[in-house]
Order: sequence, then structure tokens, then C-alpha cells
Amino acid sequence: MTKCAIKNLNPGDRFGYGMKSAIVLDKMDDGVLCMVVDENYQCEFDKDNNNNFVASTLRRELDSDYAQQWLNEGANFRDFEAMEVDLTADDGLDDYGTCTCFFAPRTCDQHRKYRKLIPNCDNWEWTATPFSTKSNDYSYNVRAVNTDGSLHYSLAHYAYWVRPLFKLKPDTEVEVDTTNSVEESSLMDVMRKLVDEHGFPEVMETLAKVIAG
Repeated sequence: MTKCAIKNLNPGDRFGYGMKSAIVLDKMDDGVLCMVVDENYQCEFDKDNNNNFVASTLRRELDSDYAQQWLNEGANFRDFEAMEVDLTADDGLDDYGTCTCFFAPRTCDQHRKYRKLIPNCDNWEWTATPFSTKSNDYSYNVRAVNTDGSLHYSLAHYAYWVRPLFKLKPDTEVEVDTTNSVEESSLMDVMRKLVDEHGFPEVMETLAKVIAG
């Protein structure tokens, strides 16, 4: 394992941080969006069967016990960026608005957007997306992900697994397997920069001279 800045990784790359295994989902202006993998953290969405993530048991647990455990395992709170989570219901109602937090299950829209990068789970997982909202007489159903990656829904008081999303600041150091092509990706970035600055023919001519000695 070797250390590198999270900004040098690409979507789909796996890394270690604070004794957790995670995957890069997206590079954003304010940080790198990631998701914990290879973990079986389990929690009710809400003990009172409420499908609004803002007031849920799951949000409180992620912000308290889960966060503290990760800090105890070596994570640094200053490495994290807050995320805005869109709580628009599956039917389009936006009564629940958005919430800002550091850890959250992915929404249905995020699940669809990053599906090709997200490995399947051995158990059902929560999303942050309600089936509908209380104003439509649905205050208890939440969208969940089946083991094959398909979307379903369930009552909020059940306990399912969660692999939280989180956002790291670009310069955060993470651990990577030296066989995961990080070095190759960095080399390609350098080559692209050289071609942009000097043109392809000049770069290839210089490279040929280096190879020839």
C-alpha cells in the first residue's frame, strides 16, 4: 500500500482511509465523492417508521456513533466536506427538501448515476429517498436497494445495511494498492499535459530520443 492525494484517483478507484475500504464515485469542485464498500453497518432507517431522512434514526447514528468509530480508527474530521442530500421523493414530491450532512446513504438518483461503479451488496441497503411523502399519506416507505442492485421499497422501521457516501477534500491522503493503476493514471495525466503544451509531434520526438538513450 502507498499513500496519495484523493484528487489523483479516478472514479471507480478503490482506496483505504481510516481502516475503511472505499471507492471514488465522482470528482467535484469542492471535493471527491466517495462511498464506503466492504462493510456491513446495519441500522433502522427510523425506529418510529418515519421516511424523512432529516429526522431519521439513521442520520443520527451516522452523525454520532458511526462518525466517532471512524475517527477512532484514524479518520480526521477536517478531511471531510459536508454534502447536500436531495430528499426528493421517488414520485417527485419535494416536501422534505434537502439536508446537509457528512455521511448519508445514496439517493435513488445517485444510485442510477453511479450504478456501474457500485458493487452489489450481500444484503438490502437503504437509500435516502422516500417512496413518497407524508403530505401524500406515505410517511413510512423508503426506497431500498436489493442484493442485485435493483431498487425496491420497504418500511422505515426495518434494519438494513448502509454503505455511506461521504466527500473528502482534494488533498486528503488515502492509501492505495500499488497494483490499482494509480501510477499509470498519473503518468497519462502528465503525458496529456505535455501534449497540450508542446504538441504531439514534439512530445513523441523527445520520447523517442529518451528511449534511444
